Amino acid sequence: MPGMEARTFSFADRAERVSKRADHQSSAARPSSTSTPTPSTKATLDGNNFQLSMTPRKSKTRQLQPSDYESDANNLSDIPPPPTSRTNAELNISVIRRHNPSVTSIISIAPYAVIYLFSPTSQQWEKSGIEGTLFVCQLSTTEIGADRFSVIVLNRRGLDNFHAELLKEEDVEVTDEYVILRVYDDEAGIQHIYGLWIFSELPPSSTANTRAITAQIIRDCAMQAETSRKIAEEQHLDATNGHGEEQEAAQSEPMGRQVSLRELFGQQREQDDGWSVKHHSPQTKGSRFAPSADTDFFRSTRRHAQP
Repeated sequence: MPGMEARTFSFADRAERVSKRADHQSSAARPSSTSTPTPSTKATLDGNNFQLSMTPRKSKTRQLQPSDYESDANNLSDIPPPPTSRTNAELNISVIRRHNPSVTSIISIAPYAVIYLFSPTSQQWEKSGIEGTLFVCQLSTTEIGADRFSVIVLNRRGLDNFHAELLKEEDVEVTDEYVILRVYDDEAGIQHIYGLWIFSELPPSSTANTRAITAQIIRDCAMQAETSRKIAEEQHLDATNGHGEEQEAAQSEPMGRQVSLRELFGQQREQDDGWSVKHHSPQTKGSRFAPSADTDFFRSTRRHAQP
């Protein structure tokens, strides 16, 4: 039929044109000859059905050359492993020791505290500009072995931190609002009075009773420091006195046999008795010299010369 032939021709013509167009596009988009070829598109006519088919892509194995970065991959094994995670206690004590190397342990922590300074002029509490986390720490012992404790506040508002060593129980006073500390400045020869306001909430908050617990710990540490210092001073004094008595006893011991004055003058008198008053020569029982030709000559001459 004329219409069928024209229709068949139109489909075939369309298929040919589509196939050419697809080949043209694939050849235009095809990369260099060294790269993997792209799939080609073909149009086929199966009766009245027009189909487009694509040939599968042929895979080609590429051998990648190691770059400079990949050649250094073997050296990664020399890198040490990352440090192990530390606990909060270890982190806190490492930070505290940067400011005070004599800290040996942390006894108590209060999340937030504000330091007030009592002004003798105005008779009022004034802010010192120091506020932050409060630490009650144990310090290294003294030379005589006494325990030491201190209160440290790391300042969040500046570089000046708060340090106060606990010396005596009477230097700590607890009120409803503050924990009062008397701190002695040996260099200036004056005494400062500080008020520690410790943040605390009502139960069941995590900071409940923080003020009361911290205040009690500060007081106990001050009492322990005073008691330990007294015991250490007494032991040091006893050891010093005992060592001094041993030295005195060692110095008083005679270095050999001592001769009394009676014995000394007695020996000298016996020697004096051996001398003759008339001749001023010692009277000895025998001759001091052995007989010889010279002594015999002088004796014979003296005997003839006497009347």
